[in-house]
Amino acid sequence: MPETPRTPPLRRVSHVTEAPLGGVVSYLDELLGAQLRSLRDVRIDLITPEINRDALADLSGPRFTLIALRHRRSRSPMALLSLAVRTVRHVRRTRPDILHIHSTFAGAAVRALAPLLPRGTRVVYCPHGWAFSRQGSGRSRRAIAAVERWLAGRSDRIVCISDYERREAKAFGIPADRLVVVENGISPRASANDTDPARDPQATDPRRRNRRRLIAFAGRFDRQKGFDTYLEVMRQLKDEADGIAIGSSITSNEALPDCPDNVRILGWQDRAAVFDLYRRADLLLVPSRWEGFGLVAAEAMQAGLAVFASRVGGLQDIVVDGETGRLFQPDDAAGIVALIRAASGDDLVRFGENGRRRYLARYTAQRMSDDMTALYDRLLTENAGR
Repeated sequence: MPETPRTPPLRRVSHVTEAPLGGVVSYLDELLGAQLRSLRDVRIDLITPEINRDALADLSGPRFTLIALRHRRSRSPMALLSLAVRTVRHVRRTRPDILHIHSTFAGAAVRALAPLLPRGTRVVYCPHGWAFSRQGSGRSRRAIAAVERWLAGRSDRIVCISDYERREAKAFGIPADRLVVVENGISPRASANDTDPARDPQATDPRRRNRRRLIAFAGRFDRQKGFDTYLEVMRQLKDEADGIAIGSSITSNEALPDCPDNVRILGWQDRAAVFDLYRRADLLLVPSRWEGFGLVAAEAMQAGLAVFASRVGGLQDIVVDGETGRLFQPDDAAGIVALIRAASGDDLVRFGENGRRRYLARYTAQRMSDDMTALYDRLLTENAGR
């Protein structure tokens, strides 16, 4: 009877992305941080645009290397070619066990050069939301799907960040044996209330005393994230609510719609400021038009905040309608306003408490890291058996 191949030790993992700021970078901050804590003998490299350096400042130490790319337009053809060539050179020099590629453009550019990679390196690809699931013409979506099917053969595994993403991949013909679901995770963040039980934000914030709800938005100010819908909701709510929006236009050149007087825009902030907003707000509004996962929803649930989100993509897997928040159809500002008005203060507290429990059971960074390490180990075992 043949012996089962022993799993070789995991020594080095190289991550690469072209994505500037936003959810992919937050994901990498969580995943790589958890990997550095739990994989104590493993070196981890990250190749990423220079704009992400400050957002990843917490990733440091002798076992971590950040390789910053200085192209101003990280998704231009020349920048993507440079990213792919730089990645191949790095992998050929350092010989990592795993090359983990994140996001569509990096996935296409690097996997196109996959035949140049060392034979022993396993390739893992995570699209962070399939491009063929986004809004667009049927022809363009079919063309993108055809490219993804071809590139799937150059991936040892494709990580789907939600079961929705896995279902979409199968529907568009991505081979099922390449797909594995590893849902996103968030590290626990200490609340100010954890260290000062006497502090009552409801009493210290005058808007809480006046019963003006604080409705948060966090993310890119672009069409995908539905920032225009958020502003329209706040415009209709008028003096019933205040809004605080953290983010900016990173990938869009479109002019922002006029901002109503009850919304304050803070611009791009570090993650500590985002989590502080979650702890002060009454609900997080996530009016996305498409999402592979929707990391901000899990972040808000970690903070015990109710989440009102579009019934699209992975958000449908995260938010349980009527239990951790409410789901609605995208672009329906009037419908969102009605849901907000119908939710009592007790409802919002209940949604937040249920969301916190769901986060602890399903969306921790340690669980994500453990699942990813198990995937890496399976790939190394398969490689050893060849």
